[in-house]
Amino acid sequence: MVVLALLSAYGWAVKHRTKGDLNLGWANPVVDQLSGFPDLFKKSVKEAQTLPQTFVPTPGDFAPVNRLEQDVLALTAYSNEDGGRNIDLRNLRNDDLLHRWVVPTDDIPVKPHWRIHHPLLLPDSSVISFITNRSPLFRLDASSNLLWRQDSLSFHHAINVDAQGDLWACVQQWERGGRHIGYRGRYLMDGKTVHFLDNSIAKIDPETGHILYTKSCADILRENGLEHLILQSGDPQDPMHLNDVEPALYSGPHFEEGDVFLSFRNLQAVLHFRPATGEVLRVIDGPLAAQHDVDILDPHTLAIFNNATQENVGKYTSGAHKYPVSKDQVELKHWHSRIERYDLASDSFTPLWPEMMGQEDIMTFSEGLQEFLPDGSAFLEEQNSGILWVVGDDGVLYKDVHRSHHPGHHHLPNWTRIIPSDS
Repeated sequence: MVVLALLSAYGWAVKHRTKGDLNLGWANPVVDQLSGFPDLFKKSVKEAQTLPQTFVPTPGDFAPVNRLEQDVLALTAYSNEDGGRNIDLRNLRNDDLLHRWVVPTDDIPVKPHWRIHHPLLLPDSSVISFITNRSPLFRLDASSNLLWRQDSLSFHHAINVDAQGDLWACVQQWERGGRHIGYRGRYLMDGKTVHFLDNSIAKIDPETGHILYTKSCADILRENGLEHLILQSGDPQDPMHLNDVEPALYSGPHFEEGDVFLSFRNLQAVLHFRPATGEVLRVIDGPLAAQHDVDILDPHTLAIFNNATQENVGKYTSGAHKYPVSKDQVELKHWHSRIERYDLASDSFTPLWPEMMGQEDIMTFSEGLQEFLPDGSAFLEEQNSGILWVVGDDGVLYKDVHRSHHPGHHHLPNWTRIIPSDS
């Protein structure tokens, strides 16, 4: 009875406050605020639900670490407060902003969930970047003015520069007539036609944005007798999933200048490819699972960011267990992402800092990359969680996120590039 009486009194007060014929003195703001709470809550829920996927929730107990003694210059792209995109050059050691490019949305329109990806800094302080899985690739001068845009391919994942200064990019080719078609590949099996996504590699002139070379990855496999790799993939629609093209900047005992190393997530392999002749010289597989980002460390060694995960993120394709779970479990290891050093001479893998990476539970199911620093430590982008790391022989030297203007959220990384501090 008491509760009903109080609710009735509150409802009566709200009614007459709304009509404007009741003055409760000091209680006016209390009644007004309480009566408006459902609208505020509804608005907050709507904002949280519609927050673009370029933002990641920050754990409430997140504790940053910064023991950096050297400058670490990071080039990163993110969504700004106006709904556009910025590209920043920052020093992670002290969080100094060294330069900012604002992507001109009149020239490069973006939608809320679209990502500007893997920016590349050129010697004249211009930058090249792209809207991932879309067009265009574009170049901005130091004052954020558009110099050119390339709309004839769809770009994704990574762009890198070769010894001649040309760009190599992961792309999807467009159909004749200008239509973006992903399912360019097909094969036959017992009367069934399977259509699949075909990736390509492209070489681009950085001065003009003109396309100098393209090559279908399905063609690369077919011409080198490697079509069977398609059947080994767990994803028949996206069996290759190219995610890096790393050019060799010099010649050594195991590769030549102009060669490229191609990382294919769903083939669980890195291919050593020579564009000059069309040859695949080596298929590098082993303890790799959904790997991203291959780097040339020296004339004898590659570094590969091994996600160590399944393509379906460890979920059952049926959505549930089909069989009872045994009481006698055969337990394997707790997986986490790894940096693999691959020795080109011995064809062997050695993980770097596996215990530390396991203790820190560094894991990203998709994307992710590593960049080695002059002192031998490595910058890591744990992409899914948005955590940025610097790790080395002395453990964790840096752990933080790129904070955003949305409280409780930080920016989703978009393939951060580390810039040599002397460049």
